[in-house]
Amino acid sequence: MEGDLDPFFEDLSVGYTVWSEGRLITKAEIIDFATVWDPQPFHVDEAAAADTFFGKLVASGSHTYAITMRLGVDCRVLTGNAVAGFGVDEMRFRAPVLPGSTLRARFRVSSMRTSASMPGLGIVRWEVETFDQDGSRVLSAIMTNLYRRRSSAVDDDNLSPGRAN
Repeated sequence: MEGDLDPFFEDLSVGYTVWSEGRLITKAEIIDFATVWDPQPFHVDEAAAADTFFGKLVASGSHTYAITMRLGVDCRVLTGNAVAGFGVDEMRFRAPVLPGSTLRARFRVSSMRTSASMPGLGIVRWEVETFDQDGSRVLSAIMTNLYRRRSSAVDDDNLSPGRAN
């Protein structure tokens, strides 16, 4: 990982890149997630999955995104001084995630600016890509997050739960 843990807005720059550690995705985890959140045959039943488009059990796209979020928290990109998410754009599920896959995510700053309405905060856009153990890209997205500026660590009056722009 490049840079400090829990970076402030001022610690980031366009091109700043962080890689997560790997996370093994088990068959049980795929089935457990999908049973609650996306109970389609190719996510919850290995035998039924054989007769589907995929021909085997695969993780839900929602699960892949949730894993990517967790990887971002674990590598301190989406926690600490990243105080809120604004949204996710251009999310694409590039390849299926299979049981036994190990996923890693790369977070790269594509743009950033200070908030006009809350001077204690900055807005950061991340290009996010998640890869399996073979280097196949399984997810891509643009995430926009609100970051605490160094000045706000001393002066919390610059922060507001209202809308930033």
